[in-house]
Amino acid sequence: MTKAMAYKILGITPGTDFTEIKKKYRQLMHRVHPDAEAFSTRAYDFTAQEINEAYDFLRKNRTDSFSGQVTKNTTSGRKQHGKAVYHQSYRDENTTTGSTAKQMKWNAPLNENAYTKRTVYHYAEDADGGIIGSFPAATGKYLWILEEDFPLFLKSMFECSKHLLDEVDTQIRRENVCPKRLKFQAELSYLLAQQFIDVTSTLKQLLTPEVLPDADIYSIASMLELAADAPVLCSGTTLYPSHIRNHRLFLTTKSGKNAGYVSFRDDRLYYIIIPLFEQKRAQVKIEISAAQDRKRSRPAWKYKNLDFLIKIPHNNAGTFPENINLQIEGLLAEYAKN
Repeated sequence: MTKAMAYKILGITPGTDFTEIKKKYRQLMHRVHPDAEAFSTRAYDFTAQEINEAYDFLRKNRTDSFSGQVTKNTTSGRKQHGKAVYHQSYRDENTTTGSTAKQMKWNAPLNENAYTKRTVYHYAEDADGGIIGSFPAATGKYLWILEEDFPLFLKSMFECSKHLLDEVDTQIRRENVCPKRLKFQAELSYLLAQQFIDVTSTLKQLLTPEVLPDADIYSIASMLELAADAPVLCSGTTLYPSHIRNHRLFLTTKSGKNAGYVSFRDDRLYYIIIPLFEQKRAQVKIEISAAQDRKRSRPAWKYKNLDFLIKIPHNNAGTFPENINLQIEGLLAEYAKN
């Protein structure tokens, strides 16, 4: 493997920043993953193994972000571990005048009306680019941006909800663990996430919309997880939103027969698309797709690919629901009674 070949396999140019290399690697691996076949209309010239080998080669021969030197194994055969690599979305500020100590602050928009602050986490990497853990990078009412790994964002939401429930337990002097605590924590995390995700702005970063004078239309890669009693659904069959239960969007046929619920290819969309329906901020057109899974990596009797178009009026863009804080307060009050 040479650098030139590695660059060719990953489809990048020499000198590309390692952060961008990592993003491209993840995009390509998602593209060539067997479960993504139904959604990819273009083949890729290289296999997953070749992509892995190219990324591994560039990772091991990367230029260190601090010293400008190529990291290598030490003569003793052990890996040489460097400092954690910070993302460019950080900015440095002196903690005290004249101090050499630095405080890392996350460069993201704020939602000043959020119910509580949260901790932003970032992965720590060794000199070879391997993840060795995560660390708290900043605290505040920061919105989620794509540079923050989504599992770490969910970790932040889970910890926020835990802290709020702990406060309630302390206030009411609860002696035993509430048997429904995990259920409350999951619901609380979901509500908190809505305060830290700018839905319309994030969608425009994840997908390219069709822009109309009064709205944006997005095509969402999704599937229908068929109900046990679902009728036969042919290509082009139109489906209609029925209800939302446990943050799942259930669909019916024109005659009102239960078809199943929507499953998204990108897990992040559960926290973006479903709240739009819960808040009645979007319209949708859903049909059974003509393109189904040719490799049968999913059982045909259980899943159907969907043509899922969502329309978001411009007057609903960039707004955070004002009643989320009230829902959070109500949930905490209900938790105190259990």
